[in-house]
Amino acid sequence: MHRVRLAEVFPPDGPPIVAERFELRSDTSAHSHDFIELAVVTGGTATHVTAAGERDLDRGSVTMLRPGDWHGYRHCDRLTVYNMYVGPEVFRRELAWIRADPHLGRLLHTAGRSGHHSGHPLRLDPTALRIVETSLAETAGQPDPTTHPGPAYAVRAGVLLCLLGGTAASLSTDPAGDRTGHSHPAVVAAAQLLENDIQRAWNLDELASTVSVSPPYLARLFTAQLGIPPMTYLGRLRAERAAALLIETDLPVAAIGRLVGWYDPNYASRRFRHFFTLSPAAYRTRFRAGG
Repeated sequence: MHRVRLAEVFPPDGPPIVAERFELRSDTSAHSHDFIELAVVTGGTATHVTAAGERDLDRGSVTMLRPGDWHGYRHCDRLTVYNMYVGPEVFRRELAWIRADPHLGRLLHTAGRSGHHSGHPLRLDPTALRIVETSLAETAGQPDPTTHPGPAYAVRAGVLLCLLGGTAASLSTDPAGDRTGHSHPAVVAAAQLLENDIQRAWNLDELASTVSVSPPYLARLFTAQLGIPPMTYLGRLRAERAAALLIETDLPVAAIGRLVGWYDPNYASRRFRHFFTLSPAAYRTRFRAGG
């Protein structure tokens, strides 16, 4: 059984960053989870299967999945992979500055269902891979973080930054990326507003007014720096939260829609399917632990 819930991965009061090493010799069933997962392939090959399609993996490949994204592995041939599980709150607290970095912020927000960034497969170059692989090997063998919380968390956070930095560096030739070298404060503020109140009936005009820029300007900035328009970003936040509630609770689908700001059940189902290719009911049936 794949662990799909935060409580199954992160111990109570423990640091929300965990690393594990896996060796896969056979297919793994598709599964989902309610945390961020980064996977680094250090040996072997496989086909990564997601809602967006399939991608061949080999040494140096990186996949990144946001909460709610589902995936699995096929055609595993001595695949060795290190997984880093990260609680979403890490990027709202200790590493909140990442959203203001034009490269790391874009990577975090656009690398999702397919493990691609604007059509570019995520990878580590050989030098970065050696550093990350050594660090992950040491991190995955650390003592229980509930008994060694301080050093363990500091090391894990450092490895996470190395992994994100090395992956972002591989995208430096992405023509769709932001080349300004800085992030506009209006984008950071707008993203924060949407994250803090996903139930609110936001529209672009209201959001732009709140951060004191024009709607077209905010739309251009937001898309350039985070890879998706503001309202699409809000829709994904809602879908991610709905996915977590579907696998964590027994709440009716309609009630979950209302909790995330989708008050019309038919509209909620369409929007959820847009992000995860499954209806809410089908998603719950397929991925819920014990389902």
